[in-house]
Amino acid sequence: MNRSIQAVVVLLASLLLAAVPVMAHEGEEGAGIEVEPANVTAGGTCVLAGTGLEPNSERVLVLAGEDLVVDLGSVTTDAEGMFQVELAIPAHLPSGTYELRAIGDETLTTPLAITAAAGPGASPGPDPATEVIVSRDRSPFEAALLLALILTTFTVGGFLVWRAEHFRGASRG
Repeated sequence: MNRSIQAVVVLLASLLLAAVPVMAHEGEEGAGIEVEPANVTAGGTCVLAGTGLEPNSERVLVLAGEDLVVDLGSVTTDAEGMFQVELAIPAHLPSGTYELRAIGDETLTTPLAITAAAGPGASPGPDPATEVIVSRDRSPFEAALLLALILTTFTVGGFLVWRAEHFRGASRG
């Protein structure tokens, strides 16, 4: 039985090592997004541009903060894998560093600093009609890696329990 457990551990380790080359490539070479300006007042606008992406592919755009995610719509890349879109930043957002995300086959991110709007035009809080919470999408690689780590943890844990029971039984006899 000892050999079968070792074989399972070796198999899981091999699967994990086989996944490492996949981890090195997340998206197209040189793919990225940039925002201008990188600091904006809530209620203002910024321009988000993407390059090096899959041609004619759709990207879902979201603005993620510490406690919220705002859906900013979607954009389709052109034949060269680029896009440029002007985004309206909701006026109710508090000051902080947020993350603009372009979600497609992979998720590309760029930081955006937002300063809260001041004065009578500032909204007192979020507007539930325009705010949408979006769950985090995991790539197939992330899901496989998490599954491999969970299986490895259970296998090693089971092996350690078995070994402890085996040695405890050996010391009694």
